Order: sequence, then C-alpha cells, then structure tokens
Amino acid sequence: MKEYRISMNDEPGALADHCEAIASANVNILAVVAIGGDTASAVILTDNADATSGALDGMGASYTVAELKSAKLNHEPGALASFTRGMASSGVNLKSLYIMSIEGGSATIGYTTD
Repeated sequence: MKEYRISMNDEPGALADHCEAIASANVNILAVVAIGGDTASAVILTDNADATSGALDGMGASYTVAELKSAKLNHEPGALASFTRGMASSGVNLKSLYIMSIEGGSATIGYTTD
C-alpha cells in the first residue's frame, strides 16, 4: 500500500478538490489525516495506487509517495510504546503511523520510515 503526502493551500475546498479528483478516478480513500496552518497537508491511503497517482498528477498536485509497512501488535497498554521504542533503538525514524484495525486482542498498524 502507498501513502500519499499532499501539500496544498490552507483554504476552504483545498482538501475537497483533492478528494474529488481521487474519487473521479474511482478510487476509494481508506484513511486520511489533514492538518492546516500556514500551509496545509493531507496524508491519504487509497485502494489503488496507480489511479491515485494519475488523479493527483492530472490536477497538478504537489505530493510524495511512501511505501506503507505494517505490523501486528498485541492490543494492550504499552504495545505501541514498545514498538516505537524498538524502532528508535534500531535507528529507524518513523515518518507516519496509523492504527489500521483492531480485532480482538490484536491491532494492525501501518507506518512509513525514512
């Protein structure tokens, strides 16, 4: 799965424009995080990487793509802390992290690194 990190203007409709372009390519957005400020950015996961890239290219979007890795953790206090500490101790810089699903006693996370 690919993660799309999109830079955009912080103004009404900027996120909608990107979501509409992706939807027009018949792509389903699986997760999104958007943050505004002096500039705005959104991180989007979809179900079709090639079509997402085509849609974003078609609108002239400014974005980067990263490979989303995954891991399954126990769904218990400290599991995420242990995972992130282990990554840090190994010298791995986490760029993003998502809780993708929780089922019973386990949680699936997605993450990107440098």
